[in-house]
Amino acid sequence: MTLYIVRRIGIGFLVLVFMSFLFFALTRAVPGSPFGTTQNEIFDTPQAQRRMHALGLDRPWFEQYPAYVSSLLHGDLGSSFAYGRPVGRLLVERVPNSLLLLGASLIISILIAVPMGTYAATHQYSWLDMVTSVVSYVGISTPSFVVGILLLLVGGVWLRHVTGSLLYFPLFGMHASANDTSLTDLAWHMALPGTALSIFNIARFSRFLRAGMLEVLHLDYVRTARAKGLDARTVNYRHALRNAILPIVTLLALQMPQLVSGAVIIEGIFSWPGMGLLAFQAAADRDYPLILGVVMLVAVLTVLFNLLADITYAILDPRIRY
Repeated sequence: MTLYIVRRIGIGFLVLVFMSFLFFALTRAVPGSPFGTTQNEIFDTPQAQRRMHALGLDRPWFEQYPAYVSSLLHGDLGSSFAYGRPVGRLLVERVPNSLLLLGASLIISILIAVPMGTYAATHQYSWLDMVTSVVSYVGISTPSFVVGILLLLVGGVWLRHVTGSLLYFPLFGMHASANDTSLTDLAWHMALPGTALSIFNIARFSRFLRAGMLEVLHLDYVRTARAKGLDARTVNYRHALRNAILPIVTLLALQMPQLVSGAVIIEGIFSWPGMGLLAFQAAADRDYPLILGVVMLVAVLTVLFNLLADITYAILDPRIRY
């Protein structure tokens, strides 16, 4: 196990090096100057050229890359062109907000998807199985931005109009005001964006779990457990679910980049002050250091979660040995 983990860490490091090279080259290949328009301030050509020269951006990208790697190795992600602040500080301020939203949506997704998928598998072809299948297909097929806009209209506009401002969800932000930072206010603001991020995950996780449960329920060890006289609940939840949930572990690890990309859109719709909204603004401003900082953070999280998925696999399934 130790040798396997060391080998996986080495492979993950090589992946991060490749990702840094690829995205550094892609950002430099984008046409136009990052100082054409920044924070609604127009720079004339001489100013833009002087600033490009001061930052070394007028050199070929393959000459800039070694300096970027050297800065990364020293823990320096550079300074944002638009904000004039270190990228690391901007990420530290925004990442907790994104992790809060993503973590809440993941917990909600698992708490709903696991019972839904398990019940659908143990009651195959029942009316509830049919309903959950239709709902799951709709959830998988609907883009996150469509779900976000619909929730924005229904929960924030239509509900307010129907109830006469007595009951409605906040449309934007994380808190009602800087003075109101209570947990209740935070949960109320998180309701719509968290639901928008959870719908796709609930649909996908429940479908994967249903398929896994249907496969496991026909294996020999499940039949043996039933023949020993164990009740259906014990067989389904203690024996079958443990192995059927293994694909969900991998799916959770691979889902992180998709969650972050979905969060970019959802945070933009609901103005949630997280990493996704920061990435959206950085792309609009051609803020190279900030874009690369967000991309490298997502890459590190992806490699880390894949490593944790492999370790969790070995813990959950005793047949796996490295």
